[in-house]
Amino acid sequence: MREFRGYKVAPFYFEFNILRIQGGIRDLETALVDDWSPVRSDAAIRRFRQLVRRSAVRSLWTRPSTWFEAMGWNYDDYFKGRFTEASKKYCDSLVDMKWRSEWPFPTSDIGTCELFIRKLLHLLRVPTAFDFEYSLAAPDDFLQLTRDYLDSLMQAFTEPGAHTVVMHNTFEPFNPTRAIRYFYDARSIIVDRDPRDVYVAQNSYVAPGTKAKPGRYRAVAVPPDIFIRRFRLWRLKASEKREDSQRVLRLRFEDLVLRYADTLAKIRTFLDENMDSHLTPMKYFNPVRSSSNIGLWHNFPDQSAISLIGKELSEFCVNP
Repeated sequence: MREFRGYKVAPFYFEFNILRIQGGIRDLETALVDDWSPVRSDAAIRRFRQLVRRSAVRSLWTRPSTWFEAMGWNYDDYFKGRFTEASKKYCDSLVDMKWRSEWPFPTSDIGTCELFIRKLLHLLRVPTAFDFEYSLAAPDDFLQLTRDYLDSLMQAFTEPGAHTVVMHNTFEPFNPTRAIRYFYDARSIIVDRDPRDVYVAQNSYVAPGTKAKPGRYRAVAVPPDIFIRRFRLWRLKASEKREDSQRVLRLRFEDLVLRYADTLAKIRTFLDENMDSHLTPMKYFNPVRSSSNIGLWHNFPDQSAISLIGKELSEFCVNP
């Protein structure tokens, strides 16, 4: 999509996880809309605020407090310093009122040190030892507020001349239609791959800061039997929900390479783009170069694992 006019594509290493992670927007909707209660709604707001704080800040040697907070996502950097501000405004819009009083349920979420201190204060008969800020949140317009919030973040991420932002792993493949609702205009392209090559790629991972050596594999993936069960379960769950075919497109990586022209046409149609908008064909994705990433399993040292995966997951395998 970097080859198309008007598309701002996030770096490959950047994932926008604020929807799918625990305590994120999908959990917010469940607690504030689908299954509301005073306990769950307050907890959801508190967890989302914590998630924002930890995902926004960058860990800096000059700020020791960030060593204990930063998750390494650095969202304030990617969203040009506006992530924290926009997220705070969003949280405030969801909350009808808030006050401070004794409230026992947050004690299950706070850290061990804070819990110890509060218990100690309670033993010392400090009356406010278990006081917390309580948020009463039951918005009638959750989707509208969420769309405004996410739209403001996309505006911060993009640049002049771009009309579309491409993010990675923002929508999970298991129920993308639900996540798409959180945006005014969004679509999801899900790319699958031969499980044998997926297994090899996982075992080929090289940690940041280390140098890859040809022919060397690092065993970081799960064992073959667990990989098979996990792969099958994930694909089963990905097929259970009904999808909006106008908003969700599922492809195979192998088709992008081996049937490039046909697959490219599907993508253009799905995104309502014409050939003229494809300004730099094959500049960033060249099927000839990418063909070297198909059939990696042929050269994998543990062929017994490959045979087992090929046998048990044969319906997902590709034999070009």
